[in-house]
Amino acid sequence: MVPDPGLSAPSPDSGQQPPDTGGAWGEVAPPPGVPSWQEHPYAQAPGYPQGPVYPPPMYYGVPQFSGPVPKPSALPTSEREYHEFFRTPRLRWWKPLAAIGMFVGGALISILMMTPLILIDYANRVITPEQVASGEIVTTPMLFLVNNVALALWVPLSLLTAWAVFRQRPKWLSSIQGGFRWHLFGRFAVIAVVVLAISTGIQILLAGGVGELAWNSDSLFLIVTILLTTPFQAAGEEYSLRGLGARSIAAWFGSRRVGLIVATTVTSVIFMMLHGAGDPWLNAFYLLFAVMSSILVWRTGGLEASIALHVANNLISESVLPFTSISGLFDRQAGSAGPDTLGQMAAVLVVGGLMLWQARRLRLPRTAAPAAPVQAELSGPGGVSWNSSHTIA
Repeated sequence: MVPDPGLSAPSPDSGQQPPDTGGAWGEVAPPPGVPSWQEHPYAQAPGYPQGPVYPPPMYYGVPQFSGPVPKPSALPTSEREYHEFFRTPRLRWWKPLAAIGMFVGGALISILMMTPLILIDYANRVITPEQVASGEIVTTPMLFLVNNVALALWVPLSLLTAWAVFRQRPKWLSSIQGGFRWHLFGRFAVIAVVVLAISTGIQILLAGGVGELAWNSDSLFLIVTILLTTPFQAAGEEYSLRGLGARSIAAWFGSRRVGLIVATTVTSVIFMMLHGAGDPWLNAFYLLFAVMSSILVWRTGGLEASIALHVANNLISESVLPFTSISGLFDRQAGSAGPDTLGQMAAVLVVGGLMLWQARRLRLPRTAAPAAPVQAELSGPGGVSWNSSHTIA
């Protein structure tokens, strides 16, 4: 009688006997009809290994299994928040550095690829050699397009970097549920558009208008550029900073709270610096905007809310660009803004608060463990097995 797997060997008083090994330990009796190793015709040949040709018996009652050892999971095996999703069994200390280096290199290459388009303005004398020599920044419709396209390329660059370095499929960078949740994006976009549109209208009325607006030779080009590239430009900044950047930084910290604080602080400061503003009011706005976006990602478990806020803010703020001069669009030096920026900051806080309220009302999950071990019924007594579909990200 063979005991169930996992039971100990029978005691001498139980009346059960282990299988006959045919001799000393390790010398297993051959199956019926098979000659023993002593009877093999080559057994006495010089140099022929002397000993049993059959493997030693298994420990009585414990089955042995063989097969390839599965690779560590590239996805979290325990509950993780969005910024912790790179903390997996496959994480190594150098991977965040590799991801940051790969992304920065790819971003620089994308900018160099856009350089020939800027030369078109130089060749057409839209930008004069004197302006280039003096370092004067003159925003042209072509430069505006180049800026948007270069930032839009950060979306696929972030997705490919996460896949290449951390072996997580691109869908996992959008949310902890493995995909971009379009229904949530639509809901959050409505909130952002309504609040920011009302806020912008109030600010225009208080300022006495937006100045003279008129159709010009660049109007159609700018309308098409804004509608087709601005949403992707905004998404590129979110995927790179709140997505890849925040996760890479937080991966170095075992504490959930410390990782969130450090990742939010670093990515928010980088976001502010990337806008190149020398005005303290503008820097305060960019910093607040970045912190609120990070909080939205943390509380909603994905990038949908922050992207909706960013896209709505940029589209509304650029709505008058096609009908006015944009030469000073990137002029953000000291004095270019003032206390009226507080109205924009208040609007961002209102949008963020309403989005967080919606997330709580919808009970959006904040943690997920897509590669967690699962209970399964085995052929024998119950036990824990690994869900193989989760071992590949």
